[in-house]
Amino acid sequence: MKLYIVGPVASGKSTLARKISEKTGIPCYHLDEVVYEEDPTDSWGNRKRPLEERDRIFSSILAQPDFIIEDAGRECFLQGMALADTVLLLEFSPAVRRRRIVLRWLKQNLGIEKTIYRPKVAVLRAMFRWTRNYDTEADGVKGRIAEFRNKTRVLAGPRDVRRYLQSLPGGE
Repeated sequence: MKLYIVGPVASGKSTLARKISEKTGIPCYHLDEVVYEEDPTDSWGNRKRPLEERDRIFSSILAQPDFIIEDAGRECFLQGMALADTVLLLEFSPAVRRRRIVLRWLKQNLGIEKTIYRPKVAVLRAMFRWTRNYDTEADGVKGRIAEFRNKTRVLAGPRDVRRYLQSLPGGE
């Protein structure tokens, strides 16, 4: 199985990737961790990897016989969508995502949820901007996904996610 999970910030990509990985035994890859690495000296707590390193890591993921990839739909990772058997698009409502953004930020500040960045107010603002850019299509993600509509399945809420998980071998 080669699966690419895409959607805006706080749509549940990482959570779904982990759940599918646990059910199937297929490794999941969070492309934020391919783009960024922790850097305690940076004000955000991370830094972008050099492009060559990022691309080398990504190529090694694509070389796997099976993978679960989750990403916000960056252009530099389109080859992952092209090679995937299925592209899952998480299309949760803006209200749900905004609530999740706040909850995530609070959990990260309390140390309940791990993150590779420092959860400062600037990060919270950025997450709201990113979700707005997805909704207005300013980020171009929906256009990139459209190229793969023949193998894209849209999950529009928790019920769709549960049904998808139940459809996998072994049920939910």
